[in-house]
Amino acid sequence: MRALVSLAAACIFATTPALAAQQPVSMDVEIAAMHQMASAIPLGSRVKVQTQSGRRLTATLLAVESDAIVVKRDARRPEPAVTIPFSELAQLQRDQKSGFTVAKAIGIGLAAGVGAILTLFAIAVSLGD
Repeated sequence: MRALVSLAAACIFATTPALAAQQPVSMDVEIAAMHQMASAIPLGSRVKVQTQSGRRLTATLLAVESDAIVVKRDARRPEPAVTIPFSELAQLQRDQKSGFTVAKAIGIGLAAGVGAILTLFAIAVSLGD
């Protein structure tokens, strides 16, 4: 029994430094992945950013540097550009909600069609009198 406990303790103490040494490596991999993802987003695109501290903002991507991104927050009052290091980024994604979508095009087409049909109906009613 004593040998089993000693063996378990030895395994725990032997693997703990190895696990601690692996954490910075995974952090470097995560930073490299964030850099690659940020590089794939076209400059001038709207992005959603979340930092490790929980701060969220919607901004325009101005530049992708070797260790950080530069964004300008979309706000009513002009604000200076903000540099956010990759080590502080928790999430970065391109904002797809803005612009002209298929749903908007369908809605505009339906409204124009209904307007045309009602106009023709009104003309037909007025000629029938």
